[in-house]
Amino acid sequence: MRSLFSILLMTFTLTVVGQDALKSDKIIGWDNHFKSRYGKYIGLQYPDFVVTFSDKSLYSNKNFDDKVVFINFWFSHCAPCIGEIEGLNEMYNSLKDKSDFLFISFTFDSDDLIKASIEKYNIQYKVIHLEKAEFSRLNFGNPNPTNVILDKKGIIRYFTVGGTDKIYQNEIIMKIYYPKILSLL
Repeated sequence: MRSLFSILLMTFTLTVVGQDALKSDKIIGWDNHFKSRYGKYIGLQYPDFVVTFSDKSLYSNKNFDDKVVFINFWFSHCAPCIGEIEGLNEMYNSLKDKSDFLFISFTFDSDDLIKASIEKYNIQYKVIHLEKAEFSRLNFGNPNPTNVILDKKGIIRYFTVGGTDKIYQNEIIMKIYYPKILSLL
């Protein structure tokens, strides 16, 4: 009986360890995919922009000075975009108190749809409306979700497009984006 229990325990342990290795390989595969497909953006200065809010206040890339910036592009009818919100919330909450970090999220959704999405999906970070043309210009015309990491000089250091299932998307956020941000702080 003891040997049967030992065999079952070893089988379970190897299965769990093997699954972690597969997940790690999948995460590394995604990272390599992003680098090979979107590496052309790495090293570019992020484009200048200015957004005027309804209260006439302005927001621009000048708000990025001396900060590591994570930029998320999404819209409410994009399933992979919605799938990554939980992971983005986790990353945001881990970094929000760092004075040299800024997290922004751009969407072309209407203000009413933004408010509804914030409530429905418990979005905890700032979401900024952009007109579609400006949204497209700032994410270089790529599909969504698009995520960009800028260094403290506004240079693109990481660029990803698209998503996967919710579980892996959230792992990508915490195992790829989060460490890259920490390395730049």
